[in-house]
This record gives sequence, structure tokens and C-alpha cells, in this order.
Amino acid sequence: MDPRKVSAEGDVFFENGDYESAKLRYHKVISAGYAYADVYNKLGLISYNEGFFEKACGYFEKALEINPRYTEVSLSLAVTYNELGKYDKARAIYSKARQIREKDGGKLDPFVKGKLANLHFETGKIYYEMGLLEEAMAEYGKASALRPDFVDVKVMMGMAFRDSGLLDLAIHEFKEAKEIKPEYAPAGINLGITYYSLSKYKMAEEELLEVQKNHPGNKTVAMYLRLLKNKV
Repeated sequence: MDPRKVSAEGDVFFENGDYESAKLRYHKVISAGYAYADVYNKLGLISYNEGFFEKACGYFEKALEINPRYTEVSLSLAVTYNELGKYDKARAIYSKARQIREKDGGKLDPFVKGKLANLHFETGKIYYEMGLLEEAMAEYGKASALRPDFVDVKVMMGMAFRDSGLLDLAIHEFKEAKEIKPEYAPAGINLGITYYSLSKYKMAEEELLEVQKNHPGNKTVAMYLRLLKNKV
């Protein structure tokens, strides 16, 4: 068996989201006695995505035993510790990873960026629900800086701007979310609502009708269109 070839086959399945086929290849490599940090890292990512955080930690820890300078694994492990509530371990790992990352140019892989963005996003939602809009916007901003393609972050940022009276900024966020994912209903609905609050009723109607076309059963859209009947 050529372990590199089998591992590479696993990588193809991994990239295509066929985790079961990927796991078969990776475990075949491990069972043959080969210790590749990248194989353990991929198994950790798969376990994380499947919700098996303890198992993911084991794989990430093994990868770090093989290559202690594998920065992406360190950060993935820190994020996973955080999911398990092991905050002290997460901080220790993250601190060490940050030191290594700074020496290596400060780059993060997309997986870690996504998980860190989600942490900021969830914190922002808590602030938003408590009415602490400035704090919420700060967290959404951090999330968006890590993953500017996350449309849900942009929509929540827009809502926080709107609630703060910053309507032009809100419109900008909703429009950007629509550009990234045109069929994402919350972006169009919130853009329509914002136009409505500015008494731009025709523009509001156009946005909501567009959403209704893509999501004909959306009750929120139907409700706002009824409100607009006497306005347009």
C-alpha cells in the first residue's frame, strides 16, 4: 500500500464532503502504522463537523503530538475545547497557537476562521437580544472580518444598524448579503422593511415581491405586502 496515495484519495473525498469514504482511507493509513499529522487533522475536522467533539479533540491532539507546530490544528483544537466548555484549555492552546502563527505570518485556515466567526456571531446575538447594540455590532464586525461571506452575520449587523437608526449602513449590509446569496430571504425581507421605515414604499414592495417569487410560502413577506397595499 502506498500511504500517500491512499491519503490523497481520502483528501479528494474529504473536499467533496464524502466523509465516510474519506474516513475509510484515513483509517486504512493509520491501521498500517503510518502517523501523518494531516490525516489525524482531517479526521478531527470530520468528527467536529459530525458533532463528535471529544473524538475530534483526540484526533487533533494526536496530530499535534506528531507536529507541534501545526498551527491550524492548534486553533481547531482550541475551538473544539471551547465547544466542550474547556475554556482554560482552549485559552492555553490558542495562546500557544497565536505565538506560532505570528512567527509564521498570521494566516488562519478557512475552518478556523469559520468557527471563530461563529463564536463572535453567537456572542453578538446575545448582546443584540439584551439590547446592547454597540456591543452586538462590535462582535458582528469581528465575525464579518473573519468570514465576510457569512450572510447571516451581515443581516444581523444590518438589523443592529437599523435598530440604532443607522439606516444607510443597514441597507448597505442587506444589499451585500443579497449579492453574496441572492435567494437568502432574510436579506431581502430586512431590506424591504428598512425601505418601508424610510417611507420608500415602492422600493420596499419590489424587494418583498422578489423574495415572494423565490419563497412563495413565506408568511412574513405576505404580512408586509399586506401592510404596503395602501401605501403604494
